[in-house]
Amino acid sequence: MGNSTVVKNQPKAEASDPQAYLTARLATAQSRIEKTFLEGGSVLVSVMEILNQLITILDRMTGSMDGDTADAAMANMQKTIEDMVRLPETEQLRQAAFVEMSSLCKSANGHVDDIRETIRYLKTFAVTVKITGAGIAEFSSFAEEIRERIHFGGTEVGKFAQYLDLMDKQLARARDVSSVIGADFEATIPGIVGGLKTNSGRIGEQHRAMTAMAAKVKSVAQGVQGKIAATLSSLQIGDITRQRVEHVQTTLALFSDYLNSEEAQALNSAEMDALYDTVFEMVSAQIDEMATTFQQDCRKIFAGISSFADDAATILSLRDTLVEDAANDGGSALQLLEKDIAKACDLAGRVQEGMADANAVVASVTRTAQDLLHGIEVLRSIKTEIHYMALNSNLRCSKLGDEGRSVNVVSGELRVFADKLESPADSIVADLHRIESVITNLKTAENRSAGDLREPLNEALEAISHAKGQMETGLQDLATEGQAVFSRISAAVIKLDFESELGDVLKECHQVASGLAAGGAGDISGFAEKIQPFSTRIYKIYTMAQERDVHLRYLPVDLAPGQKAPATVEDDDDLFADALF
Repeated sequence: MGNSTVVKNQPKAEASDPQAYLTARLATAQSRIEKTFLEGGSVLVSVMEILNQLITILDRMTGSMDGDTADAAMANMQKTIEDMVRLPETEQLRQAAFVEMSSLCKSANGHVDDIRETIRYLKTFAVTVKITGAGIAEFSSFAEEIRERIHFGGTEVGKFAQYLDLMDKQLARARDVSSVIGADFEATIPGIVGGLKTNSGRIGEQHRAMTAMAAKVKSVAQGVQGKIAATLSSLQIGDITRQRVEHVQTTLALFSDYLNSEEAQALNSAEMDALYDTVFEMVSAQIDEMATTFQQDCRKIFAGISSFADDAATILSLRDTLVEDAANDGGSALQLLEKDIAKACDLAGRVQEGMADANAVVASVTRTAQDLLHGIEVLRSIKTEIHYMALNSNLRCSKLGDEGRSVNVVSGELRVFADKLESPADSIVADLHRIESVITNLKTAENRSAGDLREPLNEALEAISHAKGQMETGLQDLATEGQAVFSRISAAVIKLDFESELGDVLKECHQVASGLAAGGAGDISGFAEKIQPFSTRIYKIYTMAQERDVHLRYLPVDLAPGQKAPATVEDDDDLFADALF
């Protein structure tokens, strides 16, 4: 065959067996197309996955700081905030209670002074009784006994005064502590409560702004996902091209089989040369048409992929805006609310400490008041004993006549002054009962005003801190993932330039095939019937209309009655259902 050994414009490495070289190059093209498009599909899928991760991060981040988070936390704290607002008033009531108790304590001290003065007079009368009754034997023991009772009363008054002094010191310390706490409340509570209310409201505003910005990022990301889906669909060109390369390979194999068959013996040398040139001219045309279609489709794919870069830059810009807005705002509202609640928790701790100190003072004052009431009863019993001892002395003196007159007079004075102990004792009892009443009212007010402030505040702090942590993690993840999206898309733009990657190998195959058909298509009209079976076998392997059109320009086809041509794929979309990529 004349053209089987004459190949123009071929490298030396191809000159010995250009047909085998073409077969090898077609196999290389098929392998590279398959590998490149598989890798391209994987790259696009990886971009799709990383965009899904970005969208998930956006949803998680905006969900972590929604208005419900603040509303729930503030609802749990609402009573606590109300209690906190009342703390200054409660502390003022406590301070007033301590001042009132101190005043009552001082009043009781004044009455103790009256009792001391009366005891001093009683001691004088006891000495007088002893002197005036010295000559009367039966009064000597009476005088000693009454003196002992009066001195015992003096001792009890001293103890009573010590208890009052202790109470006064306790109340003075309580007033000082209460004053410090009150000043602390006045200085801190308005700011804390105002911050809690303001920043809980700002969470909703900031959430709306962040959600709007996140929606923009999400919209761009979803737009890219849509483009990726379209691009993945367009990657069927890789499968189409691979199949067409296979069809060319099959054509060459069928032609090789034909040359070695008895069917080919019907052709003379000239007819064989003409068929040889025609087949390779057709192969060259198939490759050329394939390469042209491949180039056009690859350019469309690359144009779509190139737009990803702008989208990636937009995502990066929106991400930076989102992160910067949170930073420039002095920290997110969640951060500020967390700080306010932390301050409130610290204040609650001080409140509990102050209440514990105040309760300790109240308990101590209560015990002291009970001790004082007991002491008053002791003084009253002494007064009663002195009164009846003096009365008994009066009765006995009346029996003695003139001898007992002087003792009788002194005993009468003892009774009078003993009775004077009653009035200050009653006043002291009244003061102590008022102190007890103040303590009872104070406890009632404190029980009504506030319980344990720490638990609801700590629960709110935990909830807000968790939400803030999620948002901060989300912002960090967004920064990282946004950069990853940009890098992945930028790499994809380079990786998915199929024309640059595969254009040369198809061009080389076309050049080799053109060289094998250097003389152009031969005239086969004179022996068309002889080669129709061979041509039909090739024709039946095609799956695309373009291939059939090219074939019919070079070789005759005559399908027998009842035979149908294989289903023809009219365009790329029809092939997608059978695509391998």
